[in-house]
Amino acid sequence: MKWKSSELAEILVEMFKDITILSILIQMAGGFLLPKGENHTGCSGQIMLTGDKVRQCAIEDGTRMLLEQRNTEWGWGERSEAEAIIALHLANDAWFSKKDPASYISVKQMNLDLLSAISNDVALLNPAWGRGKLAYYVLGLTATCQNTRNFYGHNLIDKLSNHLNVSSKHFQNNKFAYALVVLALCNANATVDAAYLKDISTEPGNYTFGVDEAAMVYLAYACVNDASYSKQSKAALEYILQKRNSKGLYGNEYSTALAVQAIFASNNKSLESLSDAGISFMANSIDRSNNPPKFMLLSVLPALAKKSYIDVGRTPCISDIIVTTTPSSKIFSVKITVRNNVSGHFNRVWSVSIHEGQTLFNALLNLSAVDSSFSFTSTTTTYGQSIISVCGMAALTVNRQYWQLLDSNDIPLSTVADRFFPTDGSSFTLKLAKW
Repeated sequence: MKWKSSELAEILVEMFKDITILSILIQMAGGFLLPKGENHTGCSGQIMLTGDKVRQCAIEDGTRMLLEQRNTEWGWGERSEAEAIIALHLANDAWFSKKDPASYISVKQMNLDLLSAISNDVALLNPAWGRGKLAYYVLGLTATCQNTRNFYGHNLIDKLSNHLNVSSKHFQNNKFAYALVVLALCNANATVDAAYLKDISTEPGNYTFGVDEAAMVYLAYACVNDASYSKQSKAALEYILQKRNSKGLYGNEYSTALAVQAIFASNNKSLESLSDAGISFMANSIDRSNNPPKFMLLSVLPALAKKSYIDVGRTPCISDIIVTTTPSSKIFSVKITVRNNVSGHFNRVWSVSIHEGQTLFNALLNLSAVDSSFSFTSTTTTYGQSIISVCGMAALTVNRQYWQLLDSNDIPLSTVADRFFPTDGSSFTLKLAKW
C-alpha cells in the first residue's frame, strides 16, 4: 500500500513536528528533479554525429532519460532499483557520489527497497526475490561500495547462497538466473562453490534462453576465471558468436546487449569488431525525441559503455561512498510496545536485542525474526521506511489512521524508524493513531 502525497505530507508533519526541518526536506526533494522536456548539456538535438561520438552521445542521452524516469520516491519501481543503479554505474563509474544528493537518494532508495522486502520476508525466499532478483541487488550494492555481508545487520551473501539450495529446481531449469547468482557472488568476492560452476554449464547449443542465457553463463565463468572451466566458458562464447546474423546482431536490443557484454568480457581484442553493428543498433534505438522503455535502457547502457556485469566488482571504490551501519560488538536490549486503541484494544510489550549502531528499523526486523507473535510491514518513501501494518493491524488511510512512533515519554520521534538509533535501555511505542 502506497501513501498518497497529501496523506504522506500530513503524516510527516506529525512525525517531524519541526516545520523548519520538514520545509527543508521538501525543498531539497523538489530541487533535485530533472526538468523534463528541456535540452540538457550534451548530445540531444545534435545532428550529423559520426564515429564513436554516436556511441558516446547514446550513453549520455540514455543516462539522462533513465534518470528522468525516476518516480516520486527517487527510484524506478518494480524491484528494478538495483538494475538501474548498475546501468548508471557501468555507463559512468563516477555517477554515484555521496556528495551528490540526486544520486545519493536513488542509492538509498535501492537500500530501502531491499530493507522493506526483508521486513516482510527475512530470508527473501519468496519467488519475487528468491529466484535471482536478489543477485541484482547484491551487484547494485557492490557497485556502490556497500557491505553485502553486513547490510544493516543482514548477510546477503548467505541469503543468496541459500536461494540456490532452497530453489534448486528453479535454478536447474533456469541457467540464466543460476549464472546471474554465481556472477553476483563472484563480484562480491564470495567463495563460489565448485558445484555451482559445474551446474551452470550446459551442452554446447543447448541454451534454453538462447543468447541471453549463454551470455550470462559466460560472464559468470569470466568472473570466476577458473581454468578448470575453460571448455564450458569457450562453448558459451562460441554459441553467442554463432548466433550473429547477417546484420551483425544477436537478436533484439536485450540479447544483443548481453552478447556485446560477453564479447568485451572476453578481453579478446580480435573479437571487438564483432560488436560494432550491435553497438550501432543499440545507439540508434535510443530515440532522442521519445524516451525508450526503461528496461531497454537498463540493458543497453552497460554494453554501449563497452562494459559488462563483471566490471561491477572491478571498479575501485571512491572515498565518498554511502556507508551502511556496521554494528559494534556491544549488544543491548530495547523495549517495543504496540498499542491500538483506535480500531480495537491491543497493548503488548516485547524486548529485543540489537547491536549498538543499529536503527530502530533493525530492532523491528530482529524482533520479527525471533518472535513469531510480532510482525510488521513497511513501504519505502523518499524519507525512509513508513510502517503500514503491525501484528496484522493495518493503517487505514480512508479512516485517517497511521502507525505513529513514540519514545518512552510518548513523544513522536523526530524521524522515521530506519533513521533513528536507539540507546541502551530505550523504549518505543508503535501506536495506531489518527491524524
